[in-house]
Amino acid sequence: MSQRVTTALGITAVALLLALLAGVVGMLYARPVGAQTATGITGMRQVTVQGHGEATGRPDTATVQIGVETQASTAAEATEQNNAQAQAIIQRLRDLGVAEKDIQTSNFSVMPIYGDDGRQVTGYRVSNIVSVTIRNLDEAGALLDQVVEAGANSIYGVSFSVEDPEGLLNQAREQAVQNARARAETLARAAGGSLGQVLVVSDVAAQPPIPMPMVRAEAAQAVDAVPVQPGEQRFSVDVYVTFELR
Repeated sequence: MSQRVTTALGITAVALLLALLAGVVGMLYARPVGAQTATGITGMRQVTVQGHGEATGRPDTATVQIGVETQASTAAEATEQNNAQAQAIIQRLRDLGVAEKDIQTSNFSVMPIYGDDGRQVTGYRVSNIVSVTIRNLDEAGALLDQVVEAGANSIYGVSFSVEDPEGLLNQAREQAVQNARARAETLARAAGGSLGQVLVVSDVAAQPPIPMPMVRAEAAQAVDAVPVQPGEQRFSVDVYVTFELR
């Protein structure tokens, strides 16, 4: 009888010990996956580099300020003359196929003109400027000639852009990542190691291209067709890439 009790107690003790071990093992494996991953990444040897990429493309859109200025002895007379010329310019733009959404008034002003003494008003100057988006650059020069013929006497602020630059930006991003990898490989070799997997990639906000302005010119003096040269625009992207260092 005593031997049976001893055996039973031994079996119970072994069972309790196994249960305790199982609980400890379960607690170890029950830790959050994120914590394990973070610990693993933190413990890695890493190298972080900056990469730069560029891509160029031909602009396909131009924006230009087209205006008319008139002077008269009274504000009403100057405004009436200006309205007539401005309407003629806008109608000519419509006839040339420029959409309504691409014609926007950017400035309208009525200013007094003073005499030599700087105090007496001798007349009024009225200015009406519209911002025009030109989507067919091959016709840009002819369009400017036409609006001058319609009465525009001030053209300035011509700038060029790429309407949808995402394709060029993606090219620049790919080049930037390649540039970052090349730099990281150089550093890894210098440190006696090699590159592993990419751990982190961050894309720095792309720098917009600087518009290429055309010097202001009095359009009324234009004689020959206006030469329009859009040139190219350069888009640049910077990235930061962290690699595993083996």
